[in-house]
Amino acid sequence: MWTWQHVLTTIFGGIIFPLVIGLVWGKLADEYKSFGGVLAGFFIVGTIWLLNHGIGLMYEPQMSGGLPGPWSDMALAAFWGLFVADLMEGKKIDWEPVLSGLLGGVLGGLLLFAMV
Repeated sequence: MWTWQHVLTTIFGGIIFPLVIGLVWGKLADEYKSFGGVLAGFFIVGTIWLLNHGIGLMYEPQMSGGLPGPWSDMALAAFWGLFVADLMEGKKIDWEPVLSGLLGGVLGGLLLFAMV
């Protein structure tokens, strides 16, 4: 059952992930090249994952046993947060990687569903 606390903490958890990616990841990758990208992946994703799932900022009723389903909340938050940020900055969107990513996600989801 969703409560206002669940709604607010889920929104905060969804906002903080793309925000930290946008603010930190590029700087680490620029400064330390490939190692900075890997470092950002471990520290940003790991830290925000602990906040969202370890502490429980994001409410996920599908993982509480009531409904089956995978964790996809952080990936969706990262995609939409960064996509909208790019649109608001006026960047030209290259649709080929966006559509390729969506197609890959759908195919991966179908394969995961078929294996369960």
